[in-house]
Amino acid sequence: MYLFVQHQIKVIKITKQKTFLNVEKVTLEDSLGNIVFLGIPTEEGHVFREGTAKAPDAIRNASLMYYYPGYNGSYDPEQQKHILRNVKMTDLSNINLNQRNCSSEEIIKEYISKILSKDALPVILGGDHSITYAILSAYNKSVNVIHLDAHGDFQRYDESDVAPCGTVIRKVCSLPNIQKIIQVGIRGYLNSKQGIQDSIKRGNIVIPCNKLKVEGIETILSHINKGESYYITFDSDFLDPSICPGTTVPELGGISYDLARDLLYAVANRAKIVGMDFVELNPMYDPTQISAICASRLIIGTLGEISKNLKR
Repeated sequence: MYLFVQHQIKVIKITKQKTFLNVEKVTLEDSLGNIVFLGIPTEEGHVFREGTAKAPDAIRNASLMYYYPGYNGSYDPEQQKHILRNVKMTDLSNINLNQRNCSSEEIIKEYISKILSKDALPVILGGDHSITYAILSAYNKSVNVIHLDAHGDFQRYDESDVAPCGTVIRKVCSLPNIQKIIQVGIRGYLNSKQGIQDSIKRGNIVIPCNKLKVEGIETILSHINKGESYYITFDSDFLDPSICPGTTVPELGGISYDLARDLLYAVANRAKIVGMDFVELNPMYDPTQISAICASRLIIGTLGEISKNLKR
């Protein structure tokens, strides 16, 4: 593939196997670097619109808009600073979940465990939201979770038409290492009243979308002690469908790009981020690719904040 950059009489050669920001493609046996991208192209949890399996590569493709020859980080004119300079990032490509006689959860856990054992930060490109349980099951230390989503994903297992992505946070709560869970952006008519009540009863902090819009990001930061370990799980329907139409279950009245960016940056500067996943993007429903561009840019910017505290 070749990418033409405006105002330059150059042709940029992109790696044959596309990677996020054209970083080096590696295997688990290689040196992984500080930040490791991993695609998990699943659709096991969907009940509404197929297409999430195509999301990891769509996000990678979108990220190439921000790549240029000799890439060594990006410059952010709004913050007036360079980000991701001299940060080694690698890409493990997509997991083959049919590679052997193991469950998807076992394979995902094996990959994440290996990344964590090399003291690297896993950045997961989903895939449907059911993968978050398998990812977090690989962590052997206490971790808190920030769940950015239109839906609580805390349905009971016996509720009609329940999908794995609709119960994923309930499952996550069963893991012994999971501490505080902050659920943010909840809205829409697909939420279960019982699920929301059960989540609160468990001790989770549930912040509806309208509360976030009115009170701002401080309503989240007030629950985060500086330096606490957090995993971020970002469902694309957290964003309003006017800017992210390519999502599995679009919900009107969502979060703007600016608010999502400011929230992620603030959390990255308050907490110790130990991993992230971006799930439920559905490129099949967005021919403009703006949804994937939103995801890739949020990832790049957030990693720019996180990388300031990574071991080099």
